[in-house]
Amino acid sequence: MEQKDFAVTDLTLDKQNPRHDVPTSTTREAISALLATDPDKWVNLAQDIASKGLNPTELTIVVQEEGDMVVIEGNRRISALKALLDSTLVDDPEIRKQIAIIARRNRNTIPHTVRCIVSPNRDAARHWIALRHTGENGGVGVVRWNHEQVTRYAKKKNPSERALRFIHQVYLWYAHDRELLADVEKVRSTRLTTLARVLSDSKVRNALGIEFTEKGILADYEPEAMHSSVRKLFSDLASHLSVSHVKNKDQRREYIAGIKDHLPQNSDRLAQPRLVPGTDATQPTAIQRSVTPPSQTATPEKRLPAVGRPNQDKRVFQNVVLRNVSPRTAKVLNEAKKVIITESPNVAAIMIRAVIDITVTELAEKKGWRRKQDRLRDRIRLALLHIDPDSSDRDLDEARRMSQNDGALSVKNLHAFMHQWDVEPMILDITKLSAVYTPMLMKLDASLGENHK
Repeated sequence: MEQKDFAVTDLTLDKQNPRHDVPTSTTREAISALLATDPDKWVNLAQDIASKGLNPTELTIVVQEEGDMVVIEGNRRISALKALLDSTLVDDPEIRKQIAIIARRNRNTIPHTVRCIVSPNRDAARHWIALRHTGENGGVGVVRWNHEQVTRYAKKKNPSERALRFIHQVYLWYAHDRELLADVEKVRSTRLTTLARVLSDSKVRNALGIEFTEKGILADYEPEAMHSSVRKLFSDLASHLSVSHVKNKDQRREYIAGIKDHLPQNSDRLAQPRLVPGTDATQPTAIQRSVTPPSQTATPEKRLPAVGRPNQDKRVFQNVVLRNVSPRTAKVLNEAKKVIITESPNVAAIMIRAVIDITVTELAEKKGWRRKQDRLRDRIRLALLHIDPDSSDRDLDEARRMSQNDGALSVKNLHAFMHQWDVEPMILDITKLSAVYTPMLMKLDASLGENHK
């Protein structure tokens, strides 16, 4: 079949168009019949053609009948084009007005000619028209993209794209866990949006130990430490965990609380989150492609440069995670953890004091101590007594000693960091304070968690 250009005005709409309930005799009747089906979609098509032109991947098919070039494939687009060139062909006054406005605004871009495929007769084109309109036909026709493929093509930073990035990384981290990968494949094909909803919650991401950035995924743990939680999440998604179970924030957090035994341990948390460089998560990752021979599969240690745990904190309370405190206290801690001690020692010193103060004050008020213990030093002492009545916990020895004496790292100096203009904190002192009070904060949080039960 040859291709040929025709003027829009030289084309005739098909009187036998399968979209019509009954045959039509004029162009006006054909347009009215198409509008009767879904007028909004027809107007949208006209707008798109007026501004962008005709879709070059879909050529109109015509056949010569009784001296006319009759359109047997592409009647909607040709009818829209005819209306754009002559809005009086539209009977409905409201739609006619819309089309006239569209035509006026796009008069320089509306096509006046159409590239068509000329079929010798209707039967010669029947096979191709059927493939265009009757579904996949076992793969011979148009196979529609699923949600994942649409997201992959669009490459948008939406929740589904985030879920695909996570799935891609799971394949790389756990390439030899075939049971996990089978669950991942099922989730990717049937519950991608449910995974996206789960990962949209910052509390869930924090519990799992991941965060998404433009440059990649920030991991708070080594892959092995996260293995159990990832396995549990995908196992549940592949079996019973549907969108109705994680639809709102409370449901998602209830789910995370229910799998706490599978979550990474804080003792395994990296000194600094490790950036897992972004790869093209839009590329397909099938199980057979992920599980490659050992010689071809890089372990996470080889693929991703590991960040060792330093002897000293580089950030304020970098190893502290508070899960049971109030949202405000948690926010203060998270903001403090962004402070790099060597770069901002004054801010770091003030934030150490602020985190300690707000945490022990919250515990004191919940315990009814606040009115009797106005001094921070006394509130720290009572907090330590509460979590370690016998003073037998060696991890708290330094916090006990520093908080109750008048040495260089005493509570008095914590106040001075904030209130005295002539006191300049030393980096070594700040690092020491962060390390010394870390166990106390973690144990206070655990105590608050026990009280909630």
